[in-house]
Amino acid sequence: MMRFDTSSLIEAVKQTAEQVVKSIDEPTLRTVGFAGADLFRDQAKQIALYNMKTGMLFDSIIVKRLDEESDGGQVQVYLVTVRNGNASRDGAYYWRWVEKGHKFVPKNTNVSARTGRTIGWAAHRRAAELEYGNARVRAYPFMRPAYETRKRDAVDLMTRTLAQQLARNST
Repeated sequence: MMRFDTSSLIEAVKQTAEQVVKSIDEPTLRTVGFAGADLFRDQAKQIALYNMKTGMLFDSIIVKRLDEESDGGQVQVYLVTVRNGNASRDGAYYWRWVEKGHKFVPKNTNVSARTGRTIGWAAHRRAAELEYGNARVRAYPFMRPAYETRKRDAVDLMTRTLAQQLARNST
């Protein structure tokens, strides 16, 4: 019969785990988290290219660190989103309509003498009267497919980045 004392092995594993936890600091976690989020952002931009008209949506897809949910060296939270803006400021305020589709508002042929706009309230009322979106603009999703296609790759990339950061911190 052979006996094996595992107490020294358990102690070595505990010490190694403590060293790993100590070497993971806030800059390391930020680098690892951003690597995964960056991969999702690039995939969403790639999908958005298929339906690009002006390039505003492509340019507005960003990675944002959520300071209120990140707590230093323990948790880092990143959000891949679209810079909203509005009609007068840079940003793709319409991105949810592209992602999920929307009701079609036909172009009004009457030009307003006061505003110079061609789509007026009458066109919006006609669109609202359409029951449950009989005339809908097709959805062109880009965020959800980006997440679904790249989630395993993001985990792999984050694992590799963490290993590289740990190797860099230990030397």
